[in-house]
Amino acid sequence: MSELQRLLDDPRFRLADKTKREPGAAPDVNPAGVLRVVSSTDEQAAPPAPPAPPQEWDALIHRVQAAARQARVIEAQSREREERIEHVLQRVRDDITAANDRARIAEMQARDAQVRAEAQVIAAEERAKAAEARARAAEERAEHAEEWLGRVQDAILSEFSDLTDQAAA
Repeated sequence: MSELQRLLDDPRFRLADKTKREPGAAPDVNPAGVLRVVSSTDEQAAPPAPPAPPQEWDALIHRVQAAARQARVIEAQSREREERIEHVLQRVRDDITAANDRARIAEMQARDAQVRAEAQVIAAEERAKAAEARARAAEERAEHAEEWLGRVQDAILSEFSDLTDQAAA
């Protein structure tokens, strides 16, 4: 079996086998399956190995193409997720800004309502004080009028008492 075929069959280089291994586990090392390239000017070059059959090269190219496709798919998914996350974050930012604006408007309306309510309370207190003052003045006038009516009644009775006594007799 050629060195290339051993590399192609090595489970460390298969995507399906890589996903089956536990994350963080050390890769299996097979010294016989590792291709080493050593260049030396002092040593005599070994005779070139016979070329690998085209099926092996085709399989390698297909695996490289599959790996590249998988990398593009993962990159596209990553970009799509980043765009969705950015979209969600922008919506959250917009919602927060809108909520802050609504809170500011509500605070201003609450302050305006409080100022109006305080003004209405002050006006009502002033009207109540004025009404109390008018009520006291009316009571004083009523008492004063009752005193005068009592005096008028006493004057009438005292002045006309002899007429009433004669009519009774």
